[in-house]
Amino acid sequence: MLHRSAGRNLQAILGSTLTGEFEDVKLLNELLTKKNEETGWNTPIHVDAASGGFIAPFVCPDLLWDFRLPLVKSINVSGHKYGLVYAGVGWVIWRAKEDLPEELIFHINYLGSDQPTFTLNFSKGSSQIIAQYYQFIRLGFEVNS
Repeated sequence: MLHRSAGRNLQAILGSTLTGEFEDVKLLNELLTKKNEETGWNTPIHVDAASGGFIAPFVCPDLLWDFRLPLVKSINVSGHKYGLVYAGVGWVIWRAKEDLPEELIFHINYLGSDQPTFTLNFSKGSSQIIAQYYQFIRLGFEVNS
């Protein structure tokens, strides 16, 4: 199932909340590449990996769903769904700075200089991030290149 997200990209779901099913992001990338070439569009893919982003690399390491696919420009995951961290921890990453929409960045004047920020609340503590980072190191795996 394809989902239009914010009118800018297509969204694929990696791990639906109801069934855990992974949508075929590789197939979407192939089909959308052809459509972009036919129409002159430049439609990217966002992967909503809230439920599957921390599972797929371990259970399906060869599954192509991430930045290895050229049209995937952003991925989100919900770190709190995996336990051992504070509720509300979530992540979104973009392939490159140019892929982060400018309208999501707001500028504040902090101590007399412009400070661009992309966050829901720029004065939150870092304990949630530190706890998640600790779990990555403790329970993650090394990739030998």
